[in-house]
Amino acid sequence: MSAPIDPALFREAMRRMASGVAVIVTDGPAGKAGLTVSSLASLCMEPPSVILCIHEKSAALATIEANGVFVANVLAHHQSRVADAFAGQIPELREDRFAAARWDVAASGAPVLADALMSFDCRLAAHHAYGTHRIVVGEVTAVHGIEAEAEPLLYANRAYRRLSAA
Repeated sequence: MSAPIDPALFREAMRRMASGVAVIVTDGPAGKAGLTVSSLASLCMEPPSVILCIHEKSAALATIEANGVFVANVLAHHQSRVADAFAGQIPELREDRFAAARWDVAASGAPVLADALMSFDCRLAAHHAYGTHRIVVGEVTAVHGIEAEAEPLLYANRAYRRLSAA
């Protein structure tokens, strides 16, 4: 058996990997909540599904699980303020993170960011505990906003980034 990986080395390696930024939000009987993630990815086409990871101590996790629905709002390059709001980085918005943007309502009842790059309305299909996180699977029931032409907001090396042609 090999020696365990140094957590600082692993963290340093992962921070260099560029990822898209999404705001995951829910609303329903358990209330309204949201958080910023850089772990959203497609899972499969049959059924259309996304996967993301949320820290087990996230206040939004229990609300998402209780409501059973969420929307994954993929952010455009000009929406870093929305990302910061849902990451708790803007003190004046910590009590109402939703005040950072304009919202519509999806068929599921969860909020849809009005000018997101795209939004995936999801039914919570599964969630699994692993280490300090929960792996969340959402079955996509609708897609919104793909008609907009914009660059995605990226996160790498502890900063927001934009795409540039190679």
